[in-house]
Amino acid sequence: MRILHVTPSFYPAWAYGGIPRCAYELCRSLVRLGETVTVWTTDALDAQHRVRTRHATVDGMEISYFPNLSNRLAYHRQLYLPLGLRTHARRRVADFDVVHVHSHRHLLQPLVTRPARRNGVPYVFTGNGTVPPFERYLSVKHLLDVLGARAILRQAAACIAVSRVERQHYVDAGVRAERVHVIPNGIRLDEFACLPPRGGFRSANGFGDAPLVLFVGKITPRKGVDVLLRALARLPANVHLAIAGNFMMNPDPIHALVRDLGIGERVRFVGFLSGNDKLAAYVDADVVAYPSAGEIFGLVPFESLMCGTPAVVCDDSGCGEVLQAAAGGLLVPYGDPQALAGALQTLLQDRQRHAACVASGRRYVAEHLGWDRIAQQTLGLYRTVLAAKVSTPV
Repeated sequence: MRILHVTPSFYPAWAYGGIPRCAYELCRSLVRLGETVTVWTTDALDAQHRVRTRHATVDGMEISYFPNLSNRLAYHRQLYLPLGLRTHARRRVADFDVVHVHSHRHLLQPLVTRPARRNGVPYVFTGNGTVPPFERYLSVKHLLDVLGARAILRQAAACIAVSRVERQHYVDAGVRAERVHVIPNGIRLDEFACLPPRGGFRSANGFGDAPLVLFVGKITPRKGVDVLLRALARLPANVHLAIAGNFMMNPDPIHALVRDLGIGERVRFVGFLSGNDKLAAYVDADVVAYPSAGEIFGLVPFESLMCGTPAVVCDDSGCGEVLQAAAGGLLVPYGDPQALAGALQTLLQDRQRHAACVASGRRYVAEHLGWDRIAQQTLGLYRTVLAAKVSTPV
């Protein structure tokens, strides 16, 4: 099967969060299953840098990087303006059997889905939490919906929700329920086969033997870092917090809150971590806090479980839905620092419960969330779509 994946950011743009990572791992596993995979993306890399090449072959997939008109707009405003993609899509999209679009309300969507529909090529859509308009630029997102973004969802041959919570997001957006298929994100299990030795992350950041809470992720208002800081202030003075992530918001309010709470000696902003550095942080943490609102999946809690660390997440989300099924941690209401502090303290103190969460969570991840399993489910959906040849408007 000739499969085209379209995503605004991709390998190695890990600073853009979970969407490029999930798209990459899915493509990698599809290649391992023997499929022909092509990726169209932009040259977005991080706040200061672009991907320097225009074409690359990575893990068997062919990647084309289209230059953004502005790297600053891509990173700070999520406004991707890929030069040359429109013409390329018109000429080449008919070469593929199926198109898979990742993330919502970006210009790559219409530039590829319109010629795909004209050429009778069905497309599948994965939102990964981007279907509802939330957090930032709400008026712009509502306008884009009116101008055709919602129609792109409704005209998809199939939509993938990564949790039951996200499935409802699609239905609320007008997508027929029978076109929404729940396929979770995956975890690359082989990354956890040989973990870093304990102590390296703590030593490098001066944590010593103190009880350590870890946050990993992009720092935006929705991620609840402010709630986590207020929770830390309620915990014993020997508990420390490591915040691993890149700011995608004004950092001043967060730093001001640290000062106002008087917890500056207990908090370390360690920056964006990837690869072995991120694994080392998971290994050394006692518990991971992921207090994000509306997190429809979230890789962080499940990566931490594979490193031997349980998690606390919010109960309003698909992330909580999956963590509860895995019995890999505790759930708390979003925005409640007292409840968050209590859950963190439970896992810091109750070592028996800590160990039970890790054992159950690891087992669940290994059985249900390996990327090869997820790729097989996705490939099955492609085959269903091709058999049905659903390519006309709802």
